[in-house]
Amino acid sequence: MKMTKVMKTLVAAFLLVPMLAVAELKIVVVDPDMALAETQDVKARITKFQSDMQGQENKLRKLRDDIVKLEERLQKEGVTMSRDQGQRLTDERDAKMIEFRSLQQMLQQRLQQSQQELQETMAPKLQQAVAEIAAEKGYDLVVVKQAVLFSSEAVDITRDVTQHINRMK
Repeated sequence: MKMTKVMKTLVAAFLLVPMLAVAELKIVVVDPDMALAETQDVKARITKFQSDMQGQENKLRKLRDDIVKLEERLQKEGVTMSRDQGQRLTDERDAKMIEFRSLQQMLQQRLQQSQQELQETMAPKLQQAVAEIAAEKGYDLVVVKQAVLFSSEAVDITRDVTQHINRMK
């Protein structure tokens, strides 16, 4: 019986030792997407992209409106139109739909390309900022916030990372 009690005590002690070691670790979390989204560089790039795309988006909206109007006209007046008129409107609608889809696809590709370029540019800055902050403040482990079930605001360094990236050249 004494041996069992001694064994239980030893097992409990061995289980506690790793927990004590973890308790000494400085662990923080960072939301990389939020950290980057709040940087001046990313905000400026997004504003520029939106400005550059405004004309294309307006053209896309106009095409959509034209297609809707043609569709409505075909619905309302289709019965009273000559066959040739109906075919011309149908052809015009179809051509606008092809143009709409093509422009929509092109805009989607440009968005994806822009996001990829942004990621390629900003990911190294994010990694550098996290590494420098961790070294400066003595953090042992930096975890992506989305991978954690719970963390208090006290261990969230997202704002610090954003500020650090803003100061980088």
